Amino acid sequence: KLFLFGGGQIEIPKDARDYMIDLGYVPIQDKFDAYAAAALLCQPSRNESFSLVIMESWLCMRPVLVHGECAVTKNFAVESKGGLYFKDYYEFEGCLNYYLQHKDTADQIGKNGYDYVTDHFVWPVIVRRYTEFLKRCIE
Repeated sequence: KLFLFGGGQIEIPKDARDYMIDLGYVPIQDKFDAYAAAALLCQPSRNESFSLVIMESWLCMRPVLVHGECAVTKNFAVESKGGLYFKDYYEFEGCLNYYLQHKDTADQIGKNGYDYVTDHFVWPVIVRRYTEFLKRCIE
C-alpha cells in the first residue's frame, strides 16, 4: 500500500482507495514508525534545496527514491549510495520493483543513507564544520 502523510489535500481516485491511504498529519513517533516499516521513501519533488524527509528516512535505515531532475536530492542519493532516482514513469516502476524484489540490497542502500546522515548531518559534525568555517573567516 502507498501511505501518504503530511500537509495538503489530495483527492485519491476511487479505484485507488484500496491501496492508497492519506493519513494527513501524524504524531512524530508514528512518522518514524512509518519510515522504519516502509519498503522505501519516495520524494518525487523536482524542487528541493534540502529534504528533511529523506534524512529522516535514512535515520530509520530505509532507502529512498527521488526524482532525477532534482539536482539536490539526486546528488544526495548518488553521493550517499542511499537511493535510486527516476526521470519517467518506467524508471520509477523499475526502481520501485527493484527495491521490492531485492530486500537485502534495499536494506543495504538504507544503511548507506544512515551512514551518510550520521557522517554529515548530526549536531557534532555540524558544530565542528561551523566552528572550522568561523575560524577560517577570522583568520
